[in-house]
Amino acid sequence: MKPNRLFSVALSAKSVNRLSAATFEFTYDADYIEFRKVKTVNNGSKIQVNKKSGKVKVVFLNSDGQNISDGSEILSFTFKTLKTGTTYIDYTVEQCVNSDVNFIDVGSCTASCVRIYKNASGTVSGGSSSSSNKNSTQATGRSGKSKHPTEPTTVNASDDKYIDYNPIKDKQIKFFLAGMGITAGCLAVLSVAYAIGKKTAQKKAEKEKNHNDKTIENKTSDD
Repeated sequence: MKPNRLFSVALSAKSVNRLSAATFEFTYDADYIEFRKVKTVNNGSKIQVNKKSGKVKVVFLNSDGQNISDGSEILSFTFKTLKTGTTYIDYTVEQCVNSDVNFIDVGSCTASCVRIYKNASGTVSGGSSSSSNKNSTQATGRSGKSKHPTEPTTVNASDDKYIDYNPIKDKQIKFFLAGMGITAGCLAVLSVAYAIGKKTAQKKAEKEKNHNDKTIENKTSDD
C-alpha cells in the first residue's frame, strides 16, 4: 500500500465445527499503521472490542455458531498506513468454542504482512488465516499464535478499490476551499480593522469630552 491510505484485512478460519465464541488479540506496530475499526462479516455475530495503541482485543460471539467449513471470513479490520516500511499484524486466538459448547483445538495461524511504499501500485496483504500452509506455525491445544510469513501474500488491485485518507482531488473543491480561506482571511482583517477603528474613535470621543469638560470648568471659574 501507499502511505496515508485506508485498507482492510480479513480474518478467516476453516473448520468442520461451527464457531460460536473465540477471543482474538491482534498486535501491530503503531508507528506504521493505525487501527480504525473492526466489524463482523456474519450478521448473526457480535463482538466486544477493547483497543489501545498497538493492540486490539476482540471477543467474538455467535449463539447459533458461524459456519466456517469453507474458510469463511469472521472479522474485517480497517487500518490506515502511516509511513513507508514493512510491518506485521500478528494475533493470538484462544477459548474457541463450537455450537455444542465444546472447545475447539486451534491448528496453524498465519500473520499478515503489510508493505508500505511511496510508489506502490495498490497492493494489499492477504488476510490472516487459520488454514495450514508452509509459512504457518502449528499450535497445540486450544490456543494458537500467528507466525510471520516469510513473504507477504499479495494481490494486485487498482487504486480505486482503496480509499485515500481525507483526499481533495477535485479542482472545483480545491478552488472552493481556497476561496473560503481567502474570504475568511479578508473577514478576519476587516474585523480587526473595525475593532481598531472603533477603539480609536472611542478614545477620540473621550478626549474631546474631557477637553470640553475642562473648557466649561475654566469658563465657570472665570465667571
